[in-house]
Amino acid sequence: MHISQLVNHIYDRMNDKKKIKEENLNNFLDGIKNVIVDFLEKERTATDSRTVRMSSIGRPNRKIWLDIHEPPENNFFSGATLIKFLYGSIIEELIILLAKESGHKVDSLQKEVSLEGVTGHMDCKIDDEVVDIKSASNFSFRKFKNSTIENDDPFGYIEQVSGYVQAEGKDKGFLLGVNKVTGELALVQLDELALIDASKRIKEIKEVINSDKKPIPCYYPEPDGKSGNMKLNKNCVYCSHKWSCYPHMRIFKYKEGERYLTSVQRLPNVPDITEEKRLL
Repeated sequence: MHISQLVNHIYDRMNDKKKIKEENLNNFLDGIKNVIVDFLEKERTATDSRTVRMSSIGRPNRKIWLDIHEPPENNFFSGATLIKFLYGSIIEELIILLAKESGHKVDSLQKEVSLEGVTGHMDCKIDDEVVDIKSASNFSFRKFKNSTIENDDPFGYIEQVSGYVQAEGKDKGFLLGVNKVTGELALVQLDELALIDASKRIKEIKEVINSDKKPIPCYYPEPDGKSGNMKLNKNCVYCSHKWSCYPHMRIFKYKEGERYLTSVQRLPNVPDITEEKRLL
């Protein structure tokens, strides 16, 4: 079988109603057990000031520098965020089961790889190709479905896969996107034109970390309509360092959601929830 047929084969397996292979089922149940134990028993912090891992080499230089030199005081994920991460890991185990059940070769599960002294754990290989599984919102899934993630990759997925691919001596890798809302799957091939030189990137990161100079902002505030106010870039909203970068930022509660304003020229006629959000 060829990996290019993976998505269709998984869809077909969902409908053929064959008896599941006992070994595949047992491996899946063991994987789910390990995921739940890991999330409920091990401490998880929002940043890791001890080391850089393969999953973080796609982050902006400033965030990496701040993670190492100025970790936030509140360095823990909320319960809701941890639940979101948990079902992302459960989805990954499910997709691995379905790939096996659809007849594809799956191995190298959570294999540790190393490049330039930076280590990481790849999700798996499917049909001997490096594959990283990513669960996504309905909105984010469009980038997988339309193969536009190369142009909009704020989480650094391409750099992460590039590290795994280079460490394994391959010339391409794959992202398998899973729409958490609709159940759709999309396989994106990343070839030499899309992949980066991960070794070069890691060397750059080491230079950044060893410098006492804080890198330039990852993203800059943008106008909030015609109000004259400036709002936080969308890629900064969930960053644990946003208060470090914008200590005077204010948060207002609109009907459609929270809005983070880095500069207020015209006071919004909605509740200011800055203080209660700072405590979270």
